[in-house]
Amino acid sequence: MKPEDYKFPNVVRHVYDVDVFQILDELRDKYSGNTKLLPSHLKDLKFIEEEEETLVDFLTEDGSDLKENRKYRNFVIPSSHNMYGTYLGYKILTIDLYKIEPMLSYQSVLFLGNYYSSKDNFLGYVEFQIYDFVKKRNFLNENARLEKIVNWLERNRMFVLDKAYNKVESNNNLQAGKNTENKSLEFRKISMEPQFANSLYQKLEPYFSESQHPKLFDLILKGKCDEQLCFNGQTNQLAELFKRLRYNFKIHVNSNKILAKWLTDSFTFKNKQGGSEQFNIGTILQVLTKSKAEPEKNKRLFENLAPFVPQSLRKEKKSSLK
Repeated sequence: MKPEDYKFPNVVRHVYDVDVFQILDELRDKYSGNTKLLPSHLKDLKFIEEEEETLVDFLTEDGSDLKENRKYRNFVIPSSHNMYGTYLGYKILTIDLYKIEPMLSYQSVLFLGNYYSSKDNFLGYVEFQIYDFVKKRNFLNENARLEKIVNWLERNRMFVLDKAYNKVESNNNLQAGKNTENKSLEFRKISMEPQFANSLYQKLEPYFSESQHPKLFDLILKGKCDEQLCFNGQTNQLAELFKRLRYNFKIHVNSNKILAKWLTDSFTFKNKQGGSEQFNIGTILQVLTKSKAEPEKNKRLFENLAPFVPQSLRKEKKSSLK
């Protein structure tokens, strides 16, 4: 029992904390001034009371007594709780528009993981759970809030790609230092900027079965090739694409022979019978070295990624075409 003169401690919270009762109060204040914009069945704002009752019931079942918290309107919900996403979504709908992105960054550091997402997948949690929650409850048509979420996702996705890509490169360099006498040790044969690698991967996806997309990601983004991937197009299309990427300096590889070997090791192609067939390294080398072996203009892939340059104008790029 608390003594009669017990005083509930002053509420100490960070502005970016997911404090459920504070959020519910802010939600009520926000919608009460804009009831005309709400769907007819929500205009009485009873849904906010129902959300609060549901929260209290769920936490009670989990062994948390919220009577005092409810009275003094404070309870920072753990990110490990399955109702955390609901209140993170409502937080996005009530917080100052320009603080949405820093709030998401703050929460990403604290996220512990729950039933809906593992600890290391906060980006996926926000993209596929929280974004949809906010979009469905965007009753005031504040689309800028959705844009802030997407902006944060895109910026942090590039950060994660950079980190993953650079980690692989660092590991390769470390291996190189420890194994300088082992000349057969293979390093990343094809390198490119991580953001460009992500764009290339997305462009290539339709040319491979959906089941192979994770392997394609590993190959393009991480330089990992555990199995050959079956290209659903013409042999010379894929070879000419990488030839064009090379002379436009979008990828870096030491020679056409290395590039040809990498292509034949990494890919197969679908033949007329629908089966998978090995690339012929001689045929690939011909495409990489002879303009006559290149596909027709309307068969070239992704010229927006790397423009086609006529053979006569490639001389200035000859150092990259050996």
